Amino acid sequence: MDWDPQGGGTEAPLSESTEASSTLPIFSKVFTGGNGLIYESTNDGKLNVYKDQTATGGPLLKLVKTHTAPWKRPAKLWSNGPTIYVATHDGGIDRYAQSDPAGGTGSVTKIGLTTPATDAAALQLAAADDVWSVGSSVYVLTKGKVYQWTHTAAGLTGGKIVASGLEGALQGWSPGPGTFYTTSNGEEDEGIVKSYTDSPFRLTNDEVTIGLSGQVMADVASCLAPADLNAKPFATSIPEESDTPVTPVEENEPAPPSGPSVFSGTFTLGDGSPAGGLPVRLEATDIVPEDGSTVTLPTLGETVTAADGTWSVPLPETLPVEVTEAAAANGGTVNAVATVAGTTSSGVAMAGVAHLSAAPDSPIPGGQTQVATSTTEPAALEPVLTSNGSDEPASLSESMTNPRDTLYAKSWGSKLEAGLTDTIRDAPLPKWQSATGDVPSDDPYLVNGVNTASMAIRPMDGGCDRTKSEVIDKKIYYTTVGEAHAFWDAKATFDYDNKVSSTVETAAKVGSKWTITGSLTLGSAIGSSTGYTNKGPYYAKQWKIPLQYTKIKETWQCGRTGKMTRYVIKPGKYSVPKGGATGKFGKDVKHLDGAKYLKSPKKNRAYVPAGSYFQLSRNSSVKWSGAVSAFGVSLGGSTTYDKDHRQRITAGNRTNSKHYIWGAKDGVSGKPGVFYSY
Repeated sequence: MDWDPQGGGTEAPLSESTEASSTLPIFSKVFTGGNGLIYESTNDGKLNVYKDQTATGGPLLKLVKTHTAPWKRPAKLWSNGPTIYVATHDGGIDRYAQSDPAGGTGSVTKIGLTTPATDAAALQLAAADDVWSVGSSVYVLTKGKVYQWTHTAAGLTGGKIVASGLEGALQGWSPGPGTFYTTSNGEEDEGIVKSYTDSPFRLTNDEVTIGLSGQVMADVASCLAPADLNAKPFATSIPEESDTPVTPVEENEPAPPSGPSVFSGTFTLGDGSPAGGLPVRLEATDIVPEDGSTVTLPTLGETVTAADGTWSVPLPETLPVEVTEAAAANGGTVNAVATVAGTTSSGVAMAGVAHLSAAPDSPIPGGQTQVATSTTEPAALEPVLTSNGSDEPASLSESMTNPRDTLYAKSWGSKLEAGLTDTIRDAPLPKWQSATGDVPSDDPYLVNGVNTASMAIRPMDGGCDRTKSEVIDKKIYYTTVGEAHAFWDAKATFDYDNKVSSTVETAAKVGSKWTITGSLTLGSAIGSSTGYTNKGPYYAKQWKIPLQYTKIKETWQCGRTGKMTRYVIKPGKYSVPKGGATGKFGKDVKHLDGAKYLKSPKKNRAYVPAGSYFQLSRNSSVKWSGAVSAFGVSLGGSTTYDKDHRQRITAGNRTNSKHYIWGAKDGVSGKPGVFYSY
């Protein structure tokens, strides 16, 4: 729904007014005729006329009449209401009259003569990107320009340029006279909606919204009025609820963890059943030097998985010096990796890995102790497949001289990140990923035609020992760490101050497939602030910060003669690239605001009184699945809210309506993750 059609969306948004939907055959051609009429020209020669009755609680497509289509094989169809235009398959233009343009129940008959394919208007329409009508005007979008033709009894006349410089525009539409919109593709984004108003037309709003995809059809009005700035956009009336405003106060930070921290987890077979009786080694991970030199990771403890696959290792009271120094630089948090290995009865080598974090029971000198998770999701052992490493750099120096960014851009993770709107929250990513292509479809548990997923695994004779770890690639990737929402008269603020306080997933591969292997907590000091302040109204975007990611090559000796090479992608410190941005705006998430309030759980709702604010400053955010694509692999992440990391909303002073908010996962005073705005 367009709440500011005359102003081109400068004062109010394009808002998803309802979630009504219907389906039509994929080969049908569909166009609108005003007054809520939607026409379908079918592949079998019918013309169905539907009425949109959602405004009164009815269906989106209420069939009101079916005709035998008076045309064959139309190339393009559009209408201004009374007149239906048909660009024929041989290049001409026919016109038809709808005798009941308000109800759609009338007859559809041809009027006038066919405009020949050699006519200037027909030639332009044949090559057009899009075409639409408002009254007697027909607008043609082609090659970054909009032409206006005038409908007369003799056909289409004029053909003057009314807008130019619309490079990348794919389609256009008008809500009524004096305004039109386009969707276009930008350098990084697709589905960018821009608006043009006045006479002559000028660019009014270069980002009405983002992520509007598919064929856009407007229910064109005969005249337009300015937006009512005091009216909150709504799809239906909001029932008055109990008076539950939120209190705009700063919440205290949680106390640091007490008692000794314990690393713990669960290892399973490929089918999810427990992997018991296997030796587990826990090693610190934050000491691998970034210069590419090799290092042996210090062991923090060893144990054996219980019958149910679980294991636990307490954080040692005395840590190695290098681990203490790394933890101090990481806000007091120790990041570690747990590794387990074994063989099946048929001799197939299997290995499992889990990355995880824990905070010591007291602050490490120079560090800022955080509450960090020490438990990961269950980790499955996978076959140890041979890999010659030809798809990876041999050393850090090679990665600097021969980057693989072009290959990484083809991956599923990179394509997910290039999308415009956030659609995956607290959801698992694919079990396996390719760094250079789509999600793999083959099953890595099939070894020589035999499925190893449910095979029992026994400890490996001679064990499995890491001989060296070295960084072979490193790069800065901008990673989602937060978002804020502001609908109607509100302003949105997201603060990420003083120190990094996020948890980001890691990935590993043995062979050709990457899999998520847990998360590491990042707590290094940045000594600065980043984020955005008082954006809005009708604003909601994610915020991304530059983090340095490393790709580590691990060499293992498994058993007496076997060798294993494993690659790991690991998140690291906040690092602004030379000449780069200290932070970046991420995906547009306005689609989560507005009328979706009516679908939210009532227990999650509250309101912010006019002229006041509310902010989250405790607990953790939602997990953004796809927070970053690092080296072509999609990783999830979340942020810990505290006095330095906040989502905040400030309500305007309009008093004729409450400003509603609601938590994504809980009430706003509980553990909402993030909150949305209406």
